[in-house]
Amino acid sequence: MGYKNICLECRTSYSKGNDYENQTESNCPQCGKKMILVNHKFKPPKKSESKSWEMVKLLVENGFKFQAVYEQIEKGVYLRVNYPRNLSEAKGFVKKYKP
Repeated sequence: MGYKNICLECRTSYSKGNDYENQTESNCPQCGKKMILVNHKFKPPKKSESKSWEMVKLLVENGFKFQAVYEQIEKGVYLRVNYPRNLSEAKGFVKKYKP
C-alpha cells in the first residue's frame, strides 16, 4: 500500500510507493491525461461505480486528496473527520471543510 496516482477519466489508480517526498504525478497509461497523486489511504471504487467516482472527482477538484481532515471541537481539541460515503455527503463536506 502506498500513495496512488488516479485517473478520473479512466477511473483507475496505480500505487506509487510509500515515500511521498519522491512522488510525482504522471500521465495515465490508458488515456494519456495527467493523473492526480492522492494519499495512501484512498481506496478506489470499482470502475463501474460511477457515482462514487463522481464523489472522488468533486473532492479532488476541491483540494481534498484523501489526507486527514480535522474539525476543531474546542480550543486545542480536534476531532478527525471521516470522508463522505456518497455524492450528497461530499457536497456538504466540501462546503464545510474547504479551506
